[in-house]
Formats: sequence, structure tokens, C-alpha cells
Amino acid sequence: MGVAQVIMEDRRLRVLKTLKEISDGRMGEPVLLRVLKAEGCVTDFDTLRTDMGWLEHQGCMRVEKLPTETPHEEVWVAVLTATGSRVADGLQRITGVAASLAR
Repeated sequence: MGVAQVIMEDRRLRVLKTLKEISDGRMGEPVLLRVLKAEGCVTDFDTLRTDMGWLEHQGCMRVEKLPTETPHEEVWVAVLTATGSRVADGLQRITGVAASLAR
């Protein structure tokens, strides 16, 4: 496994763990991006959206797309699912997401 793969899988796990820390398991992408950067996970807006879409496809989260005041723009809100919660806790494994060390 290459370095880029390890970084991608770790970033996806960090997204799930961040959502797990919030009582309702919901967070908008602008705040999620800032939290990831504060934790030392260097990423950008497009990469985060790609990961959010991938995690949604795997059943780890839902993505709600909310309109903004700017035409043709939307804010994505990540909503943790039961599967995503189990992955964040290390109770379930999904290929493409780093294994959680916390049990």
C-alpha cells in the first residue's frame, strides 16, 4: 500500500470520527474541513467532497445538499449513519477506510 492510499484512508476515518464526536452526528463541510486541518490532516475542498461522496456510497454517511444564497452553489452536510459509527468505533471494517485503533 502506498503512502497516498494510507493518507486517504486515514482522512476518511478522521471524517467519521469527527462526526461521531458531535451529538447529532451532523457537520457542514466548511467546519469539517477546518476541523481536519486543525488535526493536521492537510486536505482541500474538492478532496473532502470526493471523500464524502465515497463514504456516502459505502453507507457510512448521508450527504444533504443545501442551497446557499449564491446561485448554483450548495453546502454539503455530512450525517453519520449507524455503519459509519461502527467503522469509527472499530467495530466494522470497510476497505478504503483506515482501521480504527480505538476499541
